[in-house]
Amino acid sequence: MRRVSCGLMFLSMFFLLFTGCATFKPVDLNPRINSGQLVQKTNNFVVLFDKSASMNDRHGKPRFEGNPTHLIYAKDTTENMIATMPDISLNAGLRTFWAEKSVLIYGMAPLVKVDYTKKINSIEFVNSRTDLAKAITAAGGDLRGAPGNSALIIVSDFDMSPVVGDIKNVPDIRHEVVIDAISRVNTEYGDKLCVYAIQLGNTQEGKDFSEQIVQNVAGGYTINADRLENPAVMATFVEKVISGNCDRYQRYVAKPVEKLVIVVADEPIVQEKVVAAVAADKVVVLAFEDIHFDFDKSTLKPEAKAILKRNIQILKDNPKAKVRIAGYTSASGTPAYNQSLSERRAAAVSEYLINEGIITPNRLSTIGYGETDPAMYEAAPKELYSKAAKANMRALFQIIVQ
Repeated sequence: MRRVSCGLMFLSMFFLLFTGCATFKPVDLNPRINSGQLVQKTNNFVVLFDKSASMNDRHGKPRFEGNPTHLIYAKDTTENMIATMPDISLNAGLRTFWAEKSVLIYGMAPLVKVDYTKKINSIEFVNSRTDLAKAITAAGGDLRGAPGNSALIIVSDFDMSPVVGDIKNVPDIRHEVVIDAISRVNTEYGDKLCVYAIQLGNTQEGKDFSEQIVQNVAGGYTINADRLENPAVMATFVEKVISGNCDRYQRYVAKPVEKLVIVVADEPIVQEKVVAAVAADKVVVLAFEDIHFDFDKSTLKPEAKAILKRNIQILKDNPKAKVRIAGYTSASGTPAYNQSLSERRAAAVSEYLINEGIITPNRLSTIGYGETDPAMYEAAPKELYSKAAKANMRALFQIIVQ
């Protein structure tokens, strides 16, 4: 009996060892596609995958047995992204880069998830420099002639290789060359291209450089791979890629309509939003003021209720307008906790509008974005009450005009 028990225990441990990392359960985005809530505007995407020397660093987050390298963690993140993609027609590419090389190992071809994932799994570590500029230039060629809008997704630590030959800490990524390359691609594609940066690791240099890259294109967005561990956060990221929503400061879901309605609120920043939004023809603009919360709270403050009373009147004056209430948090806390807190904040706003304003529930929907899409970048997330942190403890209104 003891021998059998030990055998069963061994098998159990073996199973857990090799399945312990398979905990990601992708959110099914197909219902949102089918209902029209998620509209596909991106037709093509290319993933640029870094397999240079610095990607051999330990990730510092022992989610797998033995604490994985950036490379292993990057493969896992990219696989999860592909698994979250809804069943839509996409033209896809996968390009690796290292040393003085960049190789297209998938595509450009219609996305077949199984085949694409196999190519991700085939990526192996190569110990040499980071030639991101060459990969960006090559990706511009991959997308040339492709119809519609495109996404360029860079998966990298955006940092220097730790060893090049016998010389340590050589700044081999060559920032100015990368910025020149991305600027050239941006000039060619303009607003038909969104650039997304997924950072591996947590160096400030890597974060700053990923931010610099996306700030040099018409539309860009950057996020750390650790946040994408949460299936809900990954789903939000994939939604951005699919919908082409790469402007991290975007506030409105605007659709062409036959009339122009401007409601100017008292808040100066809202007036700025209106001025920017009315530059487009035939767009309905409803200027809602954002509301803010105290740290780790989803309770509405008196000043928030005052703002919401004005928003109730806007909704009553525009009975055809529908609104999605989006909750956000500051960077402090785990992604999972922040996701839940952001959902509670959005729900609190919706409940108030329904109970106090007699707004019918079918005009409102809620979503939590956690700590993604910050209003202000938090250089020091541990500073709980910094100006940036307070700015990010908010709920905003995404207007859906039909």
